[in-house]
Amino acid sequence: MSLPLDFMIVGVQKGGTTALAHFLAQHPQLTIAEGKEVHLFDAPDYSSSWTIDEINQRYLPHFQTGLNRQMWGEATPIYIYWPEIAAELQRYNPRLKLIVILRDPVKRALSQYNMERARGDEKKPLWLALLLEVYRLWRDKSREPGSARRCHSYCSRGHYAKQLKNLRLHFTNEQILVIDNSELLDQHEQTLRKVYDFLTVPEIFLPDQERVFNGDYATNANPFIGKLLKVYFRFANRKLRRQLNEMGYNPNWSWL
Repeated sequence: MSLPLDFMIVGVQKGGTTALAHFLAQHPQLTIAEGKEVHLFDAPDYSSSWTIDEINQRYLPHFQTGLNRQMWGEATPIYIYWPEIAAELQRYNPRLKLIVILRDPVKRALSQYNMERARGDEKKPLWLALLLEVYRLWRDKSREPGSARRCHSYCSRGHYAKQLKNLRLHFTNEQILVIDNSELLDQHEQTLRKVYDFLTVPEIFLPDQERVFNGDYATNANPFIGKLLKVYFRFANRKLRRQLNEMGYNPNWSWL
């Protein structure tokens, strides 16, 4: 593997990245890294001293099929969340194309909480986990498995405007495609065409719509907590809309 990857699905967690990667992998000109997520740039041992060739050698085990295809990519949703990763992606490939699939931050936070509970990484009730989040993130900034940034970042990951702003410091608007997971569900073919156009591959194959689960974690919660989260994200969502408008989008997503 001598050339860097061409594109990445960089976020957001619980937003539908697994489904989008599944659909893109079916295109005859696209190759998606095998396995659920690569987690190369957020690995505990990652070093900014690694050369492009060294990074590619670490990618190679994830690309054992489809080596003759035109474009290679991977999907690791934590890449958009950790601010230090954007600069490393730009160093790796200044022409890299980034796909961001968003989701209502309230539903995303609740889905992450239920996932961490199911995995055993969260023992506290929802209300206490949300109250402790800022302290946990302040106390533990490590990259280790089970760290707060990985497991207890329920609300923090929903500040999409901040994350997009960071990406735009290193990549042009033309290198970033933003979609909402509702579009992938409700406008399946139209959304895939949009992604194909962004990646500059022909629409020679449109996979049938299907439900792709990356853990079926319910987003039900105490209605009072749900309302508080909506209020909490209201200002952040306004900033996101302004950010998207600057990028040329006019989203009509129900949660925004």
